[in-house]
Amino acid sequence: MTPLRIRTASRLHFGLLGWGPHAPRQFGGVGLMVEHPGLELTATHADEFQAVGRLSDRVASLLDRMREKEVSGSGLRPARIEVVAAPDEHMGLGVGTQLSLAVAGLLLTLSGVGEPSVEALARLSERGRRSGVGLHGFLHGGLVVDGGHKVADDIPPLVSRMDFPPEWSILIVRPPGPEGRHGAEEALAFAELPPCPERVTERLCRLVLLDLLSAVAEHDLAAFGAAVSELQHRVGTAFAPAQGGVYATPESETLVDDFARLGLVGGGQSSWGPSLYAFGDLSAEERQAVADWLVDRRGLDRSEILWTRARNQGASITSL
Repeated sequence: MTPLRIRTASRLHFGLLGWGPHAPRQFGGVGLMVEHPGLELTATHADEFQAVGRLSDRVASLLDRMREKEVSGSGLRPARIEVVAAPDEHMGLGVGTQLSLAVAGLLLTLSGVGEPSVEALARLSERGRRSGVGLHGFLHGGLVVDGGHKVADDIPPLVSRMDFPPEWSILIVRPPGPEGRHGAEEALAFAELPPCPERVTERLCRLVLLDLLSAVAEHDLAAFGAAVSELQHRVGTAFAPAQGGVYATPESETLVDDFARLGLVGGGQSSWGPSLYAFGDLSAEERQAVADWLVDRRGLDRSEILWTRARNQGASITSL
C-alpha cells in the first residue's frame, strides 16, 4: 500500500464541567483545536513495527501496546512510523492524545479498515478515558464540547461541534515552568481532588451553552472572551487544591492579566498548563507588538510565543 502521511492539530482545553460522586456524568469538557503547533507523522508497511524520528521512544511504546490488538477480526499490519514534527509533550496542548490517535489512525488505515470510527480509535489508542475533547477534535476539528462519561471507560459523547471564527487570532504562550501533570501524577491529583459542587457545574454548563457557544455562533469576540475568562476562573478555583492556585504558577496568573491589558480576551491556561492562551482580532502589526511586549517586559523567549488560528477540520491522512 502507498505510504501515508497524517497531519493533526494541537488542543486547547478550556475546562472540565463536573466531577464527583454526586455527578451523573463525570467530567465533560470544552476545548478548541488549533493549527499550530501541529503534529505530522508518516507510515509505511514494514516487516516489523518500527518507530523513528522525534518522540520515537513514545511511539515505540504505543506500538507495543497496539500491536496485539485485533482489528476487524485480524491483527494490525506491521508499519514503520516516523514523527516528522510534533511539539513537546506535557505542555497542556494534548500532544499525547493526538500522537496516540495519529498512530492508531495510520495503523488502522494501513490495515485496510477504511475511515476509522471514533470507537476503533478510542479502543486502539486507549484515549478519551477522562476528556473526550481531544478524541472528537482529532476527528472533526473546531470547537468541541463532550458530555462526559456515563459509566467508566465509555466514550464521552460529542454534544457540540462548531466551526471557530477563522478571523480570530489565537495567542499561545509557553511560560517557563514545570511540565503539566500527566500519568500517575495526574491520576493521583484527580483522585485527591475535591468534588466539584453541583452549583458550580450548573454555572459552568450555562456558561458553555448560553454564553460561549452562542458567542461563537454570533462571532461575538467580546462575549466569547468573557465566557472563557469566567469558565477559567471557576474551573481554576476548583483545581486550586491540586495546582496551588487558579493557575499552575503565579507567573502564569501575571501573564493572563497581561493579556487583558494588551487588548486580548479569554485568557486562560490549557489543561494543567503550562501553556496559556488568549484571543483577539488583530492585524499582523498588532500581533507583533504583543509578542514584542512579552519579550521586552516579561523576558519571554520568542520561541515561547506563537500566534495561530483554529483548525476547523479533523486530522487529514494523505498518500505520500
